[in-house]
Amino acid sequence: MRLLLVSGGTGGHISPALAVLDRALESYTDVDLILGGLKVRMGINRAKFVYNAAELKLKNLPIIADGIFRTFTEVWRSDVLLAFGGYPIFPPLFNAVLLGRDIYLFEGDAMPGKANRFFEPFSRGVLCAFRHSVRFYKKGVFVGIPIRKALIPIPKEEAMERLGIHTELPVVGIMGGSQGSLFLNSLAEELAETGKYFVVALVGKRGQARRGKNYLFINFLEEIEAFYSAIDVVITRAGMSSIGEIALMGVPPLFIPYPYAGGHQIHNALDVVNFGAAEMLLQEEADLEKVRNKLRLLLFKDALYRKRLHHYFVPDAAGRIVKLVLSQV
Repeated sequence: MRLLLVSGGTGGHISPALAVLDRALESYTDVDLILGGLKVRMGINRAKFVYNAAELKLKNLPIIADGIFRTFTEVWRSDVLLAFGGYPIFPPLFNAVLLGRDIYLFEGDAMPGKANRFFEPFSRGVLCAFRHSVRFYKKGVFVGIPIRKALIPIPKEEAMERLGIHTELPVVGIMGGSQGSLFLNSLAEELAETGKYFVVALVGKRGQARRGKNYLFINFLEEIEAFYSAIDVVITRAGMSSIGEIALMGVPPLFIPYPYAGGHQIHNALDVVNFGAAEMLLQEEADLEKVRNKLRLLLFKDALYRKRLHHYFVPDAAGRIVKLVLSQV
């Protein structure tokens, strides 16, 4: 039986697809990954090929038609498709419906995506990363957040040594994705200026890498496990992959969700907050005073938040997905 993984667009869709791909290959499954409509280069070296994709608009019909044509043979050769959401999944899933192939969908947000809602009637199930999103699907199944197996906690002293951090202050981690976040980067500077914290910020392409007495700003860090293991609390957006990594590493989080793109990150964050495992501030209310109050709470109740994160995290979600898909087909 051949399993075809379909993803594309942003890293939020591609990251879980890569985690599932690795887990499927461990089981010696006949599996391939195809990507469409890439906005990042993530996973491009792991994909069999990349096809054209665009949002469902009249002006994009030539691009969509080309994607349908290019993916037809791969879909025809497959027995089951597992799609990871967003408009890039439309061309191959159109072919899958046409050819009568089995379809599974992965929902990586707490609120349902348009593509997944459209294809749910043609699918055998919607595999949900968040507990909250199951209620929106008739065929929803909670599976957890797939995380790459390479992410393993290391001793804090070793992590701080790797990053060159020598401090007695609480270590606050801040990250805003590969592109960086101007808002979070500015917040990192404000927190560093208080002198009450050592701030380690992954500032991305929009920030400037530099080091000071009580701060370390990095554009990109390949050893992300060192970042998580060195910090006491983390301030971040609320994308699925970030939430999964934070839960795995057990770092008490303050979420300041990305306020745009339909506000889906707010619902992602609420899934963890309502579990009692995180704190949240909306960006418009996240001034320095309120952020510091939340940090005090996270630091004071550190053990409680870490315990709840441990219960929130679903181990080997990628393995659960592979087992579920292959056992039911």
